[in-house]
Amino acid sequence: MNTKLTSALLKLLLIYACTSPALATEAEYVLNFSNVMAPSHDSSLGIQRFVELVDERSEGRIKIRHYPGGQLGSDTETFAAAQQGMMHIAGGSSANLVNITRAFEVLHLPYIFDDRAHSHRVLDSEHFQQLINEQLEEIGLVWLLTFEYGFRNVFTVNRPVIELADVAGLKLRASRSPLEIKAIEAFGGTAVTVDWPEVYTGLRFGIVDGHGQPYGTTISARHQEVLRYSLENGFQYYAFLGLASLKQWERLPEWAQQILVESARDAEQYHRKIWTEQDASGRAAFLAAGGTINKPTPESLARWQQAGRNTWKGSGVSQEVIRSVLDESLTRPALAAKPTDAE
Repeated sequence: MNTKLTSALLKLLLIYACTSPALATEAEYVLNFSNVMAPSHDSSLGIQRFVELVDERSEGRIKIRHYPGGQLGSDTETFAAAQQGMMHIAGGSSANLVNITRAFEVLHLPYIFDDRAHSHRVLDSEHFQQLINEQLEEIGLVWLLTFEYGFRNVFTVNRPVIELADVAGLKLRASRSPLEIKAIEAFGGTAVTVDWPEVYTGLRFGIVDGHGQPYGTTISARHQEVLRYSLENGFQYYAFLGLASLKQWERLPEWAQQILVESARDAEQYHRKIWTEQDASGRAAFLAAGGTINKPTPESLARWQQAGRNTWKGSGVSQEVIRSVLDESLTRPALAAKPTDAE
C-alpha cells in the first residue's frame, strides 16, 4: 500500500473512531459522508439536502457528517475505505470506481444516452438498479444515491476543437475509466490520467491540453481561469455516486435504512433541479471569463457519435446491462441490436 493511501486510511480511521455511534452524544447513529467535490459544487449542495432530510425525518436520531472537498482523501481512496468498512458513505465520480468494480461502466459508453431524460429513466429503473446492486453486493457496497455530473464536452486551453480531426495531437485529461481513455483515443487524442484535484495544475502547466467535463464541474474547480474553448458535443455521461459500506449498512436497523433511502431519492430530485440552474450558470460563467463555445453541426456530431460508439465493441460491459439502458431509449430502438459482441 503506498504512503499516500496509508495516510488517507489512517485519517479515515481516526475520524471513524471519533464519530462512532458509541461515542455519539446527540444521535443514535452518526455516519460520515466523504465527498471529493468542492463545497460550492451542486453535488455538495445535494448532499447537504440529503443531510437535512435525514436529520428531519429521523428527528435527530441519525446524523450525517459531510466532508466535502476531498478532506478525507480522493474518491478512489474513500470508495476503497467504504468497501473495507472504514467509511460509512463515500461520494465521488462513477469513473473512479473502476479499480473496485466495473458495474457503472455502462454509463460511460460514449453516446449511449439519447439525452438527459433518457439517463434519468435508466437511473430510476428498478431493473437497472437491480443489475447494478447485484454486482455491488459482491464487493461490499450499497448504491445509495446518484447525482448527475451531466454530459462531458471537450474543453481546451490553446486551440478550439470543432471537428473530430481537431483532436489529433492533443493530450486530454482522463479519469481512471478505461472507457473514457478509449473514447479519447477513438477521437484521435492522447489520454492522460490525472486525478481530479490535480487537473487545474495539469492544465496550467501543459501536462494536459484540455479535458471533457460539464460546465458546472469545470467552473466549480476554477478551470475557466485556464481553459478557453468548449465544444458542446456531449460525448460521455458521468455521475456522482454515494456508495455506502455494506458492512456498515447491515448494522443499521430497518427504520434507519428506510429513512436513508427515502431521503436519498428526494435529494436526487432536488439535485436534478439545481443541476439545471448550475449548468446554465456555469455556461454563463465560462463565457464571462472569456471562453468561446462552439457547437458541432449535425453532420459533424454524427462523426463524433460514430467514433464514440465504435468503442462499445470489446468494452467488457455485459450485453444485458447495455440492453437495460437501450430499452429506456425513446428515439433509438434500432440500436438495441447493435452491441451484439459486447462481453
